[in-house]
Order: sequence, then structure tokens, then C-alpha cells
Amino acid sequence: MAKQISLVTIFVLLNMGLGRMFQASLDASCFSELSILAITSFVFWNFSAKQIRTWGGKWAVTSTGKNLLIQSGLGLSASMVNIIIGQVLVVFLMTTIYNCTSPSFNVLNASLTNNVAVNLLCYFALLFYFIQKGRNPEPIQQDDIQKTNHRISVSKKGFQFLLEPHEIIYVETSNNCVVLHTEKGKFVKYQSLKSLSEHLCPDTFKRVHRSYLVNADFVDRIQKNQSGDGRLHLKTGDHIKFSRTYQQQLVQI
Repeated sequence: MAKQISLVTIFVLLNMGLGRMFQASLDASCFSELSILAITSFVFWNFSAKQIRTWGGKWAVTSTGKNLLIQSGLGLSASMVNIIIGQVLVVFLMTTIYNCTSPSFNVLNASLTNNVAVNLLCYFALLFYFIQKGRNPEPIQQDDIQKTNHRISVSKKGFQFLLEPHEIIYVETSNNCVVLHTEKGKFVKYQSLKSLSEHLCPDTFKRVHRSYLVNADFVDRIQKNQSGDGRLHLKTGDHIKFSRTYQQQLVQI
């Protein structure tokens, strides 16, 4: 989004510079006109960016020049729409609010002041930006994958439930399955504790024992004994064991 706005801003400023040079050649300065056209172009191209992105995906310009003619027609059409909108606003505002004449009243001057070529360049700059962005999507960070909390599918008495991770108080192993202790009750799931922990946010769920995984948000206090092991007292009134082997996880709670 920031790059898109930067691209549009560059071409808007370029257009203003060309417009100012043209006005100077006529010895007729009208900064109000240039400001109106600049604001119109900035809003128009940022508003049109989503549609340009769609066109880029549908008729992408390849190294062989395929679809170049289509995109040129679309770019020229979009540029002309922008110019017409800008000129209508200039005429309306200059006559209604500023009550003065403007070089833009002349069709030739209007076309040169809000340069067609610059608008077309702006269109293609946005087009190729979106095409390139589509080819090289931003990499997904591993941390973002790990921190994604997926709902957990469980069954009980013939009914299927989808548990939100924040509903889980703690998880314990039991033979070849795990027992999820929640505020809704206990749920048995045939899955290993390690496998389940990979689907839960490591910032919230801590492995505190080889048989326990706890939601840190439910931990009330920690009680250690001389050996380094101990108990976790949970806000629900439950107590679970923790092992000194997992002390690093306890430090993060």
C-alpha cells in the first residue's frame, strides 16, 4: 500500500511540474488549477489501483509483449477519465469558488497541463508493480505460521465440536491420546501432545511436563520444591505437575 501511494505521488508531482512549466510558457500562473488536478489524480489513481490490479492479473504483460495492446487501451482510457474528471472540477471550482479564468478552459491547454503521457506512465507503473508483486509474494514468516491458532476439532458423545484455542485450560496425555481440559468440560482426542502443540500458539501454550501442556493465561501461581519440580496452580482451581526439565518454558509464563 505504501509503495502504491509513493508511485502515485511521484507521478502526481511530475505532472504538477510539467503543468507549471507549461503555464510559465504562457505567462499565466494558476497554482489553484494545478492543486485541483494533483489532488484529483492522487485520489483517482489510488482509488483505481484495485481495478488495475485485477486487470494486471487478467491481462498480464509478458516479456513477449502479450496483452500490451489491451493494457495500452485500458491505460489510455483510464488516463482520459482522470483528465476529464480533473478538468470538470477545475472549471467548476475556478468559476464557482475562485471566480477567475484559467488556462484549462482551453482544450489544448487542459490536455497539456494534465499531461496524458504522465497519466499513462502512472497507469503502467502501477500495473507492473502489481504484476511483480503477484510473482513475488511476501514470504510468510515461520513465526507467523507457528503463532496461527487453528480451531481444534474434537468429538464427544457422538457430537462434533470446534474448540477455540483460548478455551483450552490445559492438555494432558492419556495412553495413546490427549485429554483437553476446557471450561466446557473434557474432550479426548487421538493425537500426540507434541503434534497438538504444533497447532497452538507457542506464546500461549507452554510444555511444562512430558505429560502436560498448559495455557499460560490460566496459570495463577507456581509452587516449586527443592528438586526444582513442582505444581502449577491454575485460576480454575486445578493443579498440574511441572518438571524442572521445562524450566525455560516456566520462565516465559
